[in-house]
Amino acid sequence: MTNASTAKTTSRRPTAGKATAASAIFAAIRLDILAGKLPPGSRLKIDALCQAYETTLNPVREALNRLTAEGLVDLEDQRGFSVAPVSIEEWREIVRGRCLMEACALREAIRNRTEAWEEGIVLSLYRLSRTPRFIEGTAQTPNPEWEPRHHAFHNALLTACNSRIVLEFCEDLRERSDRYRHIASISPQARQSYVEEHRDIADAVLDGDADKAVELLTAHYRRTLAVVEDFLEKPS
Repeated sequence: MTNASTAKTTSRRPTAGKATAASAIFAAIRLDILAGKLPPGSRLKIDALCQAYETTLNPVREALNRLTAEGLVDLEDQRGFSVAPVSIEEWREIVRGRCLMEACALREAIRNRTEAWEEGIVLSLYRLSRTPRFIEGTAQTPNPEWEPRHHAFHNALLTACNSRIVLEFCEDLRERSDRYRHIASISPQARQSYVEEHRDIADAVLDGDADKAVELLTAHYRRTLAVVEDFLEKPS
Protein backbone atom coordinates (compact mmCIF):
# COMPACT_ATOMS: atom_id res chain seq x y z
CA MET A 1 0.00 0.00 0.00
CA THR A 2 1.24 3.47 -0.83
CA ASN A 3 1.20 6.11 1.87
CA ALA A 4 2.08 9.76 1.89
CA SER A 5 5.53 9.34 3.39
CA THR A 6 6.51 6.61 0.93
CA ALA A 7 5.30 8.56 -2.09
CA LYS A 8 7.03 11.66 -0.77
CA THR A 9 10.45 10.03 -0.89
CA THR A 10 10.01 8.25 -4.21
CA SER A 11 8.07 10.69 -6.37
CA ARG A 12 9.41 13.39 -8.61
CA ARG A 13 7.91 16.80 -8.10
CA PRO A 14 6.32 18.21 -11.25
CA THR A 15 8.37 20.86 -12.96
CA ALA A 16 7.12 24.41 -13.33
CA GLY A 17 6.15 25.58 -16.77
CA LYS A 18 3.22 26.16 -19.04
CA ALA A 19 1.48 22.92 -18.12
CA THR A 20 -1.55 23.17 -15.89
CA ALA A 21 -1.36 21.80 -12.36
CA ALA A 22 -3.39 18.76 -13.40
CA SER A 23 -1.11 18.04 -16.36
CA ALA A 24 1.99 18.35 -14.19
CA ILE A 25 0.58 16.01 -11.53
CA PHE A 26 -0.60 13.60 -14.23
CA ALA A 27 2.93 13.48 -15.66
CA ALA A 28 4.52 13.00 -12.24
CA ILE A 29 2.22 10.18 -11.11
CA ARG A 30 2.41 8.52 -14.52
CA LEU A 31 6.21 8.59 -14.36
CA ASP A 32 6.22 7.03 -10.91
CA ILE A 33 3.84 4.26 -12.04
CA LEU A 34 5.91 3.48 -15.13
CA ALA A 35 9.12 3.45 -13.09
CA GLY A 36 7.63 1.07 -10.52
CA LYS A 37 7.81 3.63 -7.71
CA LEU A 38 4.05 3.24 -7.29
CA PRO A 39 3.78 -0.57 -7.44
CA PRO A 40 1.07 -2.47 -9.36
CA GLY A 41 -2.03 -2.98 -7.22
CA SER A 42 -1.13 -0.28 -4.69
CA ARG A 43 -3.94 1.96 -3.44
CA LEU A 44 -3.84 5.59 -4.55
CA LYS A 45 -5.39 7.60 -1.74
CA ILE A 46 -6.14 11.11 -2.88
CA ASP A 47 -5.23 12.80 0.41
CA ALA A 48 -1.88 11.01 0.53
CA LEU A 49 -1.15 11.93 -3.09
CA CYS A 50 -1.99 15.59 -2.42
CA GLN A 51 0.57 15.61 0.37
CA ALA A 52 3.18 13.60 -1.54
CA TYR A 53 3.01 15.72 -4.69
CA GLU A 54 2.38 18.97 -2.80
CA THR A 55 -0.83 19.87 -4.58
CA THR A 56 -4.59 20.08 -4.05
CA LEU A 57 -7.54 17.78 -4.54
CA ASN A 58 -8.76 18.75 -8.01
CA PRO A 59 -5.46 18.30 -9.92
CA VAL A 60 -4.94 14.87 -8.33
CA ARG A 61 -8.46 13.72 -9.11
CA GLU A 62 -8.20 14.91 -12.72
CA ALA A 63 -4.81 13.24 -13.10
CA LEU A 64 -6.15 9.94 -11.75
CA ASN A 65 -9.11 10.07 -14.14
CA ARG A 66 -6.73 10.58 -17.08
CA LEU A 67 -4.53 7.72 -15.90
CA THR A 68 -7.64 5.52 -15.63
CA ALA A 69 -8.43 6.30 -19.27
CA GLU A 70 -4.86 5.25 -20.17
CA GLY A 71 -5.25 1.94 -18.35
CA LEU A 72 -2.50 2.66 -15.81
CA VAL A 73 -4.97 3.19 -12.93
CA ASP A 74 -8.09 1.24 -11.95
CA LEU A 75 -11.19 2.71 -10.31
CA GLU A 76 -13.46 0.42 -8.33
CA ASP A 77 -16.68 1.24 -6.48
CA GLN A 78 -16.15 1.50 -2.72
CA ARG A 79 -12.38 1.01 -3.10
CA GLY A 80 -11.30 4.05 -5.06
CA PHE A 81 -8.19 4.30 -7.23
CA SER A 82 -5.31 1.85 -7.44
CA VAL A 83 -2.37 1.22 -9.77
CA ALA A 84 -3.42 -1.23 -12.48
CA PRO A 85 -1.97 -4.73 -12.05
CA VAL A 86 0.62 -6.18 -14.41
CA SER A 87 -0.01 -9.34 -16.40
CA ILE A 88 2.03 -11.71 -18.53
CA GLU A 89 -0.49 -11.34 -21.35
CA GLU A 90 -0.12 -7.56 -21.48
CA TRP A 91 3.68 -7.79 -21.29
CA ARG A 92 3.83 -10.25 -24.19
CA GLU A 93 1.60 -7.98 -26.25
CA ILE A 94 3.79 -4.95 -25.51
CA VAL A 95 6.98 -6.78 -26.53
CA ARG A 96 5.35 -8.12 -29.68
CA GLY A 97 4.24 -4.60 -30.59
CA ARG A 98 7.71 -3.18 -29.97
CA CYS A 99 9.36 -5.85 -32.10
CA LEU A 100 6.97 -5.23 -35.00
CA MET A 101 7.00 -1.43 -34.87
CA GLU A 102 10.69 -0.92 -34.17
CA ALA A 103 11.78 -3.46 -36.78
CA CYS A 104 10.02 -1.40 -39.44
CA ALA A 105 11.27 1.91 -38.02
CA LEU A 106 14.85 0.66 -37.78
CA ARG A 107 14.90 -0.60 -41.36
CA GLU A 108 13.59 2.75 -42.55
CA ALA A 109 16.14 4.62 -40.43
CA ILE A 110 18.99 2.60 -41.94
CA ARG A 111 17.71 3.40 -45.44
CA ASN A 112 17.58 7.10 -44.54
CA ARG A 113 20.96 7.12 -42.80
CA THR A 114 22.80 10.41 -42.41
CA GLU A 115 26.10 11.31 -40.80
CA ALA A 116 24.30 13.21 -38.03
CA TRP A 117 22.14 10.16 -37.28
CA GLU A 118 25.18 7.90 -37.07
CA GLU A 119 26.94 10.37 -34.77
CA GLY A 120 23.86 10.43 -32.53
CA ILE A 121 23.96 6.66 -32.17
CA VAL A 122 27.69 6.65 -31.39
CA LEU A 123 27.33 9.42 -28.80
CA SER A 124 24.31 7.90 -27.07
CA LEU A 125 26.00 4.47 -26.96
CA TYR A 126 29.14 6.00 -25.46
CA ARG A 127 27.15 7.76 -22.73
CA LEU A 128 25.14 4.62 -22.00
CA SER A 129 28.17 2.33 -21.88
CA ARG A 130 29.84 4.70 -19.40
CA THR A 131 26.85 4.52 -17.04
CA PRO A 132 26.56 1.49 -14.71
CA ARG A 133 23.21 -0.30 -14.79
CA PHE A 134 23.21 -0.67 -11.01
CA ILE A 135 24.57 1.52 -8.24
CA GLU A 136 28.13 0.62 -7.35
CA GLY A 137 28.37 -1.76 -4.40
CA THR A 138 24.85 -3.13 -4.90
CA ALA A 139 23.67 -6.12 -6.86
CA GLN A 140 20.27 -4.86 -8.01
CA THR A 141 19.72 -1.24 -7.01
CA PRO A 142 18.98 0.52 -10.31
CA ASN A 143 21.13 3.52 -11.16
CA PRO A 144 18.73 6.44 -11.86
CA GLU A 145 21.15 7.88 -14.43
CA TRP A 146 21.06 4.72 -16.55
CA GLU A 147 17.41 4.72 -17.62
CA PRO A 148 17.35 8.11 -19.42
CA ARG A 149 20.53 7.20 -21.30
CA HIS A 150 19.07 3.82 -22.20
CA HIS A 151 15.98 5.52 -23.62
CA ALA A 152 18.18 8.00 -25.50
CA PHE A 153 20.12 5.19 -27.17
CA HIS A 154 17.03 3.32 -28.34
CA ASN A 155 15.45 6.56 -29.55
CA ALA A 156 18.64 7.44 -31.46
CA LEU A 157 18.39 4.20 -33.41
CA LEU A 158 14.99 5.10 -34.81
CA THR A 159 14.99 8.87 -35.35
CA ALA A 160 16.01 8.66 -39.02
CA CYS A 161 12.82 6.79 -39.89
CA ASN A 162 11.50 10.35 -40.35
CA SER A 163 7.96 9.58 -39.21
CA ARG A 164 6.65 11.47 -36.21
CA ILE A 165 3.64 9.16 -35.92
CA VAL A 166 5.74 5.99 -35.96
CA LEU A 167 8.13 7.44 -33.39
CA GLU A 168 5.19 8.37 -31.15
CA PHE A 169 3.84 4.80 -31.36
CA CYS A 170 7.29 3.44 -30.49
CA GLU A 171 7.62 5.85 -27.58
CA ASP A 172 4.20 4.87 -26.22
CA LEU A 173 5.09 1.18 -26.32
CA ARG A 174 8.45 1.91 -24.72
CA GLU A 175 6.76 3.78 -21.89
CA ARG A 176 4.26 0.96 -21.41
CA SER A 177 7.17 -1.44 -21.09
CA ASP A 178 8.93 0.61 -18.39
CA ARG A 179 7.25 -0.86 -15.34
CA TYR A 180 7.76 -4.38 -16.66
CA ARG A 181 11.41 -3.60 -17.32
CA HIS A 182 11.64 -2.43 -13.72
CA ILE A 183 10.57 -5.95 -12.75
CA ALA A 184 13.34 -7.33 -14.95
CA SER A 185 15.93 -5.14 -13.21
CA ILE A 186 15.03 -6.46 -9.73
CA SER A 187 14.57 -10.08 -10.78
CA PRO A 188 17.12 -12.65 -9.55
CA GLN A 189 17.59 -13.47 -13.26
CA ALA A 190 18.45 -9.86 -14.17
CA ARG A 191 21.11 -10.11 -16.85
CA GLN A 192 24.41 -8.24 -16.96
CA SER A 193 24.93 -8.30 -20.74
CA TYR A 194 23.36 -4.94 -21.60
CA VAL A 195 26.59 -3.28 -22.69
CA GLU A 196 27.47 -6.03 -25.17
CA GLU A 197 23.92 -6.25 -26.50
CA HIS A 198 23.69 -2.52 -27.15
CA ARG A 199 27.13 -2.42 -28.76
CA ASP A 200 26.27 -5.31 -31.08
CA ILE A 201 23.02 -3.63 -32.14
CA ALA A 202 24.80 -0.34 -32.82
CA ASP A 203 27.56 -2.06 -34.81
CA ALA A 204 25.03 -3.79 -37.07
CA VAL A 205 23.10 -0.55 -37.57
CA LEU A 206 26.21 1.46 -38.41
CA ASP A 207 27.35 -1.29 -40.79
CA GLY A 208 24.04 -0.90 -42.61
CA ASP A 209 23.09 -4.55 -42.01
CA ALA A 210 19.35 -4.13 -41.48
CA ASP A 211 18.57 -7.84 -41.15
CA LYS A 212 21.18 -8.38 -38.46
CA ALA A 213 20.26 -5.16 -36.65
CA VAL A 214 16.58 -6.12 -36.48
CA GLU A 215 17.46 -9.64 -35.36
CA LEU A 216 19.65 -8.33 -32.54
CA LEU A 217 17.15 -5.67 -31.47
CA THR A 218 14.24 -8.11 -31.25
CA ALA A 219 16.41 -10.68 -29.44
CA HIS A 220 17.33 -7.92 -26.97
CA TYR A 221 13.66 -7.29 -26.19
CA ARG A 222 12.78 -10.98 -26.01
CA ARG A 223 15.48 -11.62 -23.42
CA THR A 224 13.79 -9.07 -21.18
CA LEU A 225 10.44 -10.68 -22.00
CA ALA A 226 11.75 -14.04 -20.76
CA VAL A 227 13.12 -12.58 -17.51
CA VAL A 228 9.79 -10.92 -16.66
CA GLU A 229 7.80 -14.01 -17.65
CA ASP A 230 9.90 -16.10 -15.32
CA PHE A 231 9.45 -13.58 -12.49
CA LEU A 232 5.66 -13.30 -12.91
CA GLU A 233 5.06 -17.01 -13.35
CA LYS A 234 6.84 -18.02 -10.15
CA PRO A 235 4.50 -18.46 -7.19
CA SER A 236 4.80 -15.65 -4.67
